[in-house]
Amino acid sequence: MFKLVFAACIALALGPAIGVAHAASADCPTLSSRLLDHLDKGDFTGATADFDDRMRSGLSADALANVWQSLPQKFGARGAREPARSSVTNGYAVVVTPLHYGDKLVDAQVACSANGRIAGFYIRPHH
Repeated sequence: MFKLVFAACIALALGPAIGVAHAASADCPTLSSRLLDHLDKGDFTGATADFDDRMRSGLSADALANVWQSLPQKFGARGAREPARSSVTNGYAVVVTPLHYGDKLVDAQVACSANGRIAGFYIRPHH
């Protein structure tokens, strides 16, 4: 289930490229931070509030909860967030936030579309 959800998130993030408006690029760090804040609070419905329609239909609040709550079991106790890095890739604003879990770092990646919505989210080992 864990790999399947991540694969779905990756596929959503790599959908057809569209131009990124300056405002969407500027808003993506805020959207990413808000998503992670909701996840940390256990508010999985709130975490999906900024998802675009495609993302919302591909990753429900319940599926997101299952994945997020499994991370400490897989990697260790949750620690601090490292500073986020922003870029533009394939027409999407992308924010990568390293998260400490036990003695490991895991990257939370959020992709934002030109309309200022979250178009992709996935967790992967830190690179």
